[in-house]
Amino acid sequence: MTDCNSHTYLIPIMELYKQGAESKIYTILYSEQKAIVKERFSRQYRNTVLDLNIRKERTKAEAKAILRCKQGGIATPVIYSLDLNDYKIIMEFINGQTVNEYLTNMKDNRLDDNGNLKKLLLNIGAIIGNMHSLGVFHGDLTTSNIIRKDDGTLVLIDFGLSHFNPSVEDKAVDLYVLERAFISTHSYFSDLFAVITDGYKSAYKLDVQAVINQFQNVRSRGRKRLMIG
Repeated sequence: MTDCNSHTYLIPIMELYKQGAESKIYTILYSEQKAIVKERFSRQYRNTVLDLNIRKERTKAEAKAILRCKQGGIATPVIYSLDLNDYKIIMEFINGQTVNEYLTNMKDNRLDDNGNLKKLLLNIGAIIGNMHSLGVFHGDLTTSNIIRKDDGTLVLIDFGLSHFNPSVEDKAVDLYVLERAFISTHSYFSDLFAVITDGYKSAYKLDVQAVINQFQNVRSRGRKRLMIG
């Protein structure tokens, strides 16, 4: 990974791929291969100095989280370049389906004789358990932020809200966010979320029961908020 102070990589044409609340993602040809550029843009409602600091720190934290996970054995995109002056990261374009797309395509084939669905969900849980053991909080765990490559490898992406040394509460919230996204998007598989937590328990290297207990507490608070409205 290099820290770029020049803008030479902006010469090729960038095409907008998708846009989030705080960043735009472009596709680009980088060293003769398809890559993406993630750029954090200014939020006008924020104080200018605060805005610049947030964009810089989140860009730095995202790159650091991707690298820490990769070093810990989790598949993440390769970072080609980091530009903290313009709040940009150039990284590998991952070919494959999001797990969201993969599960959507599977919904009409609930009978899974080979156990592929269970293996997938166990693997997702294990990745999250490993990530938390490495001291990384993702912040936006959904099935759209996990890509399944053609060989079955799961790649974790979009660490834009990540931070480090998460508390037990943070880890429980990560799981809860994933559960809510999983149930709302894949209601036909909602009873299988427990398989993800089984995978988590198998991979988490610290006091896993403390996280599971707190996850139950967070879930309970979430249900109360939904009832109150």
